[in-house]
Amino acid sequence: MKLLQTFIGLFFPKICLSCDEQLLENEQYLCSNCFESLKFLENICPICGAPKTEDKCNVCQINEFLFAEARSVFMFNKVVQNLIHEFKYNEMTKIAKFLGKLSQEYIEKFQPFDHIDYVAPVPLHKVKKRSRGFNQSELLTREISKKMNWEHLPNLIERKRFTETQTKLNKEQRRKNVSFAFKINSKYNIKGKNILLVDDVFTTGATANSITVALKEKQVNKVYVFTIARAL
Repeated sequence: MKLLQTFIGLFFPKICLSCDEQLLENEQYLCSNCFESLKFLENICPICGAPKTEDKCNVCQINEFLFAEARSVFMFNKVVQNLIHEFKYNEMTKIAKFLGKLSQEYIEKFQPFDHIDYVAPVPLHKVKKRSRGFNQSELLTREISKKMNWEHLPNLIERKRFTETQTKLNKEQRRKNVSFAFKINSKYNIKGKNILLVDDVFTTGATANSITVALKEKQVNKVYVFTIARAL
């Protein structure tokens, strides 16, 4: 088996998903230089991206969201972008374990959330999930919940209508695109519970807020949002 792995490594070397450099034996997905470029993102305002030390940041002084807190592991950059792209579109689902470990390290270091009752992913529409073969957010929640010993509810939130991709939409278009797009699975009693909502990238917060509206209708206590990257 070791001889076979050596043969495969010789003719099909593993390369960094960001810079395409050949990985060393102790490196996984990213070379040391690219990995070291990643810095944990401490508490920032989910509206404007400025550092904040209170519920409302000193820059915008507003909070237009219903969720209690939004945290991201990293700022969105080329390295993170390449990781997430490979994860979502090239079927490299094993990256979920790598990202899940980084998420665990972040959560344990900063302790950003109060008690978490359930962890739930931002859902894909069934058509998109069938096309892709998986929901990347669900793979992340599975890893995070397992590592943090939190209960995972992959089917708590359902996308009740198909929405176009948010990528090229502005803030207002994003809000309208996902407005009333989600419903809560009635089989779960979540009244008074704290929910951690997980996705890959936080951009304007429109999707997370729309889901929070649906969760608040079920009388949850608090909704926290957690993503791998924060895009400004």
